[in-house]
Amino acid sequence: MYIWQTNGQQYWIFLTFVGRNSIAGFRWFGYGPFGYWVYFGLDLNRIEQFFCHR
Repeated sequence: MYIWQTNGQQYWIFLTFVGRNSIAGFRWFGYGPFGYWVYFGLDLNRIEQFFCHR
């Protein structure tokens, strides 16, 4: 899934939890193949838009 936050940040995320008010999963930090996954959580109110890719 690709997420655009209300503060302008955008990134790929691999979700492992979806709750009523928040999500959690692994966020990609880096550019292309040069990066790493970090576990984090995010409040749903901070999400502007998202795109799911299968």
